[in-house]
Amino acid sequence: MTYAVPLKAKMRLSIKDLTGETENYTETIEQDVYLGNLPYMTDNGSFIINGAERVIVNQLHRAPGVFFDESIHPNGTKIFSARVIPFRGSWVEFMTDVSDCLHVYIDRKKKFFVSTFLRALGYATDKSMLELFDLIDEVDLKKTDTINLVGRRTVEDIVNESTGEVLLESGVVLDEESAEALKASGIKKLRLQSPNDPTMPNIILNTVEKDDAKDEETALRRIYTLLRSGEPPDLETARGLLDKMFFNAKRYELGKVGRYRLNKKLGLNVDVENTVLTREDFVEIIKYLIDLRDGKRATDDIDHL
Repeated sequence: MTYAVPLKAKMRLSIKDLTGETENYTETIEQDVYLGNLPYMTDNGSFIINGAERVIVNQLHRAPGVFFDESIHPNGTKIFSARVIPFRGSWVEFMTDVSDCLHVYIDRKKKFFVSTFLRALGYATDKSMLELFDLIDEVDLKKTDTINLVGRRTVEDIVNESTGEVLLESGVVLDEESAEALKASGIKKLRLQSPNDPTMPNIILNTVEKDDAKDEETALRRIYTLLRSGEPPDLETARGLLDKMFFNAKRYELGKVGRYRLNKKLGLNVDVENTVLTREDFVEIIKYLIDLRDGKRATDDIDHL
């Protein structure tokens, strides 16, 4: 069943005398010791193990870094992904879906919206998240027709500077009445969420809209529950899970090569001695993925030597 021969070696056991001297020995035992079976190679360059013919192939070890790829979903939709491979630690992968939303996978198991992940990293509000990806427009109310304001979403509380009254809260979708009221209030400029083109939806806007985790605490608790299959005892424990997973040198290691390659790929200038991930790494990976989907960047050949 297995083409092999027993491997034996002649071993000598020498016992020193009671004084511990190395020159004089009181007893020596010598015998053949069986070490195990050594597989024999056939004339075809193969091995036969348990009745099955096997060959040895080289295994390529993929260098630490980030790899971008695309695939085709069975319905014809292009799926774009980014995988961060460390020297040691958890794998994290970002992947679009057929609904133009962006998800995060940790260790290829649990998945959640990228907006949940960003909130857990400290970008807690819609405003802070949209600012990362330049998805906020400054609108001149005097030069903008009411019809062009309808359907746009506010990203911060709109306050009447003279009275201090909150005219509209953050996250409100403008209708004709509220748009006219803003124009009449004397406010000159307004910051609104960028419009989402239905023919080419923005994956960040789509994801934020579908994600029901709207604050940092909810996001942290959700990620902890997914990864640990139980509720966190407190918020700091939930926050500590992510810190240990990606930002702690004892648990996560890119190595200098991984850090160099990450810097080079993403155009970063993080110290090569910093061999854990940073929040900036994650943001730039997501930006690269957005550019990839928009045709501004190219995928990687992961088997390139």
